[in-house]
Amino acid sequence: MTELYTGCFSATTPAGLEVIVEPMPGFRSVALGLWVKAGSREDPPGKEGLAHFVEHMTFKGTQKRTALELAQSIDALGGHLNAATTAEYTFYYTEVLNTHVLEALSILHELVTMPRFSPEDLVRERVVVSEEIRSAEDDPEDVAFRLLAETLWADDHPLGKPVIGRLDTVSHVEIPDLWGFFEGHYHPKGMVLVACGGVEPDAVFQAAQMFTGEGKGTCQARTPPRPRIGLGLAEKNIQQVHLALGFPTVPASSPERYALEVLNSILGGGVSSRLFQRVREELGLAYSVFSATAYFSDAGVLSIYAAAEERNFPRLIEVIHGEVEKLGKEGVPREEVDRAIQRISNAFLLNLDDPSGRMVRLGTVVSLGRKPISPEEVVQRFSAVTAEEVQELARRFLRPERAAWAAVGPSADRLRQILRNFVEVSL
Repeated sequence: MTELYTGCFSATTPAGLEVIVEPMPGFRSVALGLWVKAGSREDPPGKEGLAHFVEHMTFKGTQKRTALELAQSIDALGGHLNAATTAEYTFYYTEVLNTHVLEALSILHELVTMPRFSPEDLVRERVVVSEEIRSAEDDPEDVAFRLLAETLWADDHPLGKPVIGRLDTVSHVEIPDLWGFFEGHYHPKGMVLVACGGVEPDAVFQAAQMFTGEGKGTCQARTPPRPRIGLGLAEKNIQQVHLALGFPTVPASSPERYALEVLNSILGGGVSSRLFQRVREELGLAYSVFSATAYFSDAGVLSIYAAAEERNFPRLIEVIHGEVEKLGKEGVPREEVDRAIQRISNAFLLNLDDPSGRMVRLGTVVSLGRKPISPEEVVQRFSAVTAEEVQELARRFLRPERAAWAAVGPSADRLRQILRNFVEVSL
């Protein structure tokens, strides 16, 4: 196996499966993750939520075991088994003792190579997925971010569609759709296996030979998204108004993401951030306020979220708008940048103190098309960020007049009236 950096190894099986192993001496536990490089961006038009539906259906039984037998098998190991679907990948993960790696890997192998996809399970799971969608629609924060994505990514782009789909789209998913997606994307050349913890790299690589076969479908190239400005609104019978803003930034492979993470930390990435201190601690305008970053293979976004009573909403927007503009105009003191770097670096290292944290980092990095670098190098790159870089990125990206906006509240008309001074709206 090739050493990616000290203590982390990589190799590719004859079938094309990429295997990454990072041993952690002294650990008895092992985190195993299998990334399928296909997510909601691969959902066909009109079948949004298909990638997520396939993930659900893989747990309903395989050609060897029923869903109950799968659950009993992982429970007997004392471990857990789960999965998640994102816009660009789907990943399956488990954590077990190092004496049970082969058994756990065999279960993962079954899930992603020999699902049953029975019509009876489809009918039942459609109800489960529909309830998940209803739950998201009952959460104003989820609705605000769904509206933000729809508004931000133009031309009906897949990044603007909900990963879990909509009630009308999942109601049309049928067995041939599941098999078509599965055969097109669930094959070794489209997967990455990651193991971290008390394991030996060569042993994991040898066990990974069980993954064989090739995809039968044709994978279409992804179309880069085109960001746009605008406003998305939704009415809900709720007491607060929920606001989300999105500023287009850079893709996952951009070296500027290190400085962007520092900028995000300063803006709203923690309890010492400017937004939290100003909006919540000083003015008491909101209980929840934060900023966050998201990166895709060909795009990125820095978002801001806050929720407040409607009577405080105009003032809330003014304060957020002012803090955003201030970062670009006035810059950031070096000591504030240093505090942000220290916070990010410590949080990053703390997350790597267990096998699961390391497994998620490696699998996500590779699935987004990047080459893993050592934790030490990551910290060095954060430490190299300057105050001038942070201000320049704020000046380039944090421009409210070029942002996408979304708001959820009891009256869409009142929200339009309030927001008309900040974003172009149709009255």
